[in-house]
Amino acid sequence: MAGFIKKYLDSRGWTIYQLGNATGLAHQTIRSADSKTVDQLSAKNVRLIAEVFHFTAGEILDEFYEIEEEITNDEILKELTTVFEKHGHNTDEISSELLDGETIKLDMTDDNITKLADAVNATEHFTAYLDSSTDYMIVEATQ
Repeated sequence: MAGFIKKYLDSRGWTIYQLGNATGLAHQTIRSADSKTVDQLSAKNVRLIAEVFHFTAGEILDEFYEIEEEITNDEILKELTTVFEKHGHNTDEISSELLDGETIKLDMTDDNITKLADAVNATEHFTAYLDSSTDYMIVEATQ
């Protein structure tokens, strides 16, 4: 997911310009790599970046994969937050725990709950359904 190199550099107080100078890579090469996924990085670029931070290639890849996952999860949660906000629902319960199997229970007394359920079901990563045993609408991540 785009942005993992910049996010890594930001956490270290570095810029793309500084990394380019330290690795000998063109700044545009780094920006281009940062617009791709971790899996699309060249072995040479991984090695050069790892050397600057005194990591092995595997260690820097582990760092990048973790950041890429955080960015991806943030974007997935933003999808649900946008739906809730559009339909006037509180977003306080939306958290990364949803991606780990937690659910959100919404009271069915809301007149617009059907519209919200339809909107949630139209997302790529979430589903909503009625739990008839509790009269709550359940929102959960699709697996």
